[in-house]
Amino acid sequence: MKGILEMNGTDRYLIDTNILIYFLQGEEVASSFFKNIMDKELCISLINKIEVLAFPDISENEETEIKQFLLNFVTLNVDDPVAEETIRIRKMYKLKLGDALISATSIMHDAVLVSRNEKDFGKVDGLKFLNPYSAEMK
Repeated sequence: MKGILEMNGTDRYLIDTNILIYFLQGEEVASSFFKNIMDKELCISLINKIEVLAFPDISENEETEIKQFLLNFVTLNVDDPVAEETIRIRKMYKLKLGDALISATSIMHDAVLVSRNEKDFGKVDGLKFLNPYSAEMK
Protein backbone atom coordinates (compact mmCIF):
# COMPACT_ATOMS: atom_id res chain seq x y z
CA MET A 1 0.00 0.00 0.00
CA LYS A 2 2.76 2.44 0.88
CA GLY A 3 4.25 2.17 -2.62
CA ILE A 4 0.95 3.18 -4.18
CA LEU A 5 0.69 6.19 -1.89
CA GLU A 6 4.22 7.30 -2.73
CA MET A 7 3.75 6.78 -6.46
CA ASN A 8 0.63 8.87 -6.80
CA GLY A 9 2.30 11.92 -5.23
CA THR A 10 -0.89 13.01 -3.53
CA ASP A 11 -0.72 15.18 -0.44
CA ARG A 12 -4.45 15.57 0.29
CA TYR A 13 -6.83 12.79 1.30
CA LEU A 14 -10.54 13.03 1.97
CA ILE A 15 -11.40 10.23 4.39
CA ASP A 16 -14.86 8.72 4.02
CA THR A 17 -17.07 7.87 6.98
CA ASN A 18 -16.55 4.10 6.74
CA ILE A 19 -12.77 4.46 7.04
CA LEU A 20 -13.13 6.87 9.97
CA ILE A 21 -15.39 4.39 11.77
CA TYR A 22 -13.06 1.44 11.07
CA PHE A 23 -10.18 3.46 12.51
CA LEU A 24 -12.16 4.48 15.59
CA GLN A 25 -13.03 0.81 16.13
CA GLY A 26 -9.32 -0.05 16.05
CA GLU A 27 -9.53 -1.99 12.78
CA GLU A 28 -6.03 -3.01 11.64
CA VAL A 29 -6.14 -2.06 7.93
CA ALA A 30 -7.56 1.40 8.68
CA SER A 31 -5.02 1.97 11.47
CA SER A 32 -2.13 0.93 9.23
CA PHE A 33 -3.39 3.17 6.44
CA PHE A 34 -3.55 6.20 8.75
CA LYS A 35 0.04 5.55 9.90
CA ASN A 36 1.15 5.77 6.26
CA ILE A 37 -0.56 9.11 5.57
CA MET A 38 -0.12 11.02 8.84
CA ASP A 39 2.24 13.49 7.15
CA LYS A 40 -0.38 14.35 4.49
CA GLU A 41 -3.28 16.78 4.59
CA LEU A 42 -6.21 14.79 5.97
CA CYS A 43 -9.68 16.08 5.19
CA ILE A 44 -13.29 15.19 5.74
CA SER A 45 -16.36 16.60 4.10
CA LEU A 46 -19.06 18.22 6.15
CA ILE A 47 -21.28 15.19 5.49
CA ASN A 48 -18.60 12.83 6.90
CA LYS A 49 -18.48 14.89 10.08
CA ILE A 50 -22.27 14.74 10.41
CA GLU A 51 -22.40 11.00 9.70
CA VAL A 52 -19.71 10.11 12.25
CA LEU A 53 -21.14 12.30 15.01
CA ALA A 54 -24.72 11.17 14.33
CA PHE A 55 -23.74 7.49 14.55
CA PRO A 56 -26.40 5.79 16.69
CA ASP A 57 -25.71 4.67 20.23
CA ILE A 58 -22.52 6.62 20.91
CA SER A 59 -22.08 7.81 24.46
CA GLU A 60 -21.27 11.38 25.46
CA ASN A 61 -17.68 10.32 26.20
CA GLU A 62 -17.37 8.67 22.78
CA GLU A 63 -18.80 11.76 21.10
CA THR A 64 -16.24 13.92 22.91
CA GLU A 65 -13.43 11.58 21.81
CA ILE A 66 -14.68 11.59 18.22
CA LYS A 67 -14.87 15.39 18.17
CA GLN A 68 -11.30 15.51 19.49
CA PHE A 69 -10.20 13.03 16.79
CA LEU A 70 -11.89 15.07 14.05
CA LEU A 71 -9.78 18.11 15.00
CA ASN A 72 -6.95 16.32 13.13
CA PHE A 73 -8.84 16.83 9.86
CA VAL A 74 -9.57 19.84 7.69
CA THR A 75 -13.35 20.01 7.22
CA LEU A 76 -14.13 20.86 3.61
CA ASN A 77 -17.36 22.81 3.43
CA VAL A 78 -19.94 23.01 0.69
CA ASP A 79 -19.73 26.06 -1.56
CA ASP A 80 -21.33 26.83 -4.93
CA PRO A 81 -18.76 24.95 -7.06
CA VAL A 82 -19.10 21.85 -4.83
CA ALA A 83 -22.90 22.14 -5.01
CA GLU A 84 -22.83 22.36 -8.82
CA GLU A 85 -20.52 19.34 -9.07
CA THR A 86 -22.76 17.44 -6.64
CA ILE A 87 -25.75 18.09 -8.89
CA ARG A 88 -23.82 16.93 -11.96
CA ILE A 89 -22.61 13.74 -10.26
CA ARG A 90 -26.00 12.94 -8.78
CA LYS A 91 -27.71 13.27 -12.16
CA MET A 92 -25.04 11.39 -14.09
CA TYR A 93 -24.38 8.50 -11.69
CA LYS A 94 -27.63 8.34 -9.69
CA LEU A 95 -25.73 8.41 -6.39
CA LYS A 96 -27.36 9.18 -3.07
CA LEU A 97 -27.01 12.82 -2.08
CA GLY A 98 -24.35 12.12 0.57
CA ASP A 99 -22.16 10.09 -1.78
CA ALA A 100 -22.54 12.64 -4.59
CA LEU A 101 -21.59 15.44 -2.17
CA ILE A 102 -18.53 13.54 -0.90
CA SER A 103 -17.44 12.80 -4.50
CA ALA A 104 -17.88 16.42 -5.54
CA THR A 105 -16.02 17.70 -2.49
CA SER A 106 -13.11 15.40 -3.25
CA ILE A 107 -12.99 16.41 -6.92
CA MET A 108 -13.30 20.15 -6.31
CA HIS A 109 -10.61 20.11 -3.60
CA ASP A 110 -8.26 17.86 -5.61
CA ALA A 111 -8.19 15.20 -2.91
CA VAL A 112 -7.99 11.43 -3.13
CA LEU A 113 -11.17 9.96 -1.69
CA VAL A 114 -10.35 7.10 0.69
CA SER A 115 -13.28 4.74 1.08
CA ARG A 116 -14.28 1.12 0.95
CA ASN A 117 -17.32 2.00 -1.19
CA GLU A 118 -15.97 1.04 -4.61
CA LYS A 119 -19.46 0.24 -5.89
CA ASP A 120 -20.55 3.88 -5.86
CA PHE A 121 -17.35 5.93 -5.89
CA GLY A 122 -15.47 3.71 -8.33
CA LYS A 123 -17.70 4.73 -11.23
CA VAL A 124 -17.32 8.52 -10.89
CA ASP A 125 -15.08 9.87 -13.66
CA GLY A 126 -12.54 12.41 -12.50
CA LEU A 127 -12.61 11.16 -8.90
CA LYS A 128 -9.30 10.00 -7.48
CA PHE A 129 -10.29 7.03 -5.35
CA LEU A 130 -8.37 4.70 -3.06
CA ASN A 131 -9.69 1.69 -1.18
CA PRO A 132 -7.05 0.79 1.44
CA TYR A 133 -8.60 -2.67 1.65
CA SER A 134 -7.77 -3.41 -1.98
CA ALA A 135 -4.83 -0.97 -2.14
CA GLU A 136 -5.65 0.11 -5.67
CA MET A 137 -5.65 3.73 -6.76
CA LYS A 138 -8.31 4.51 -9.37
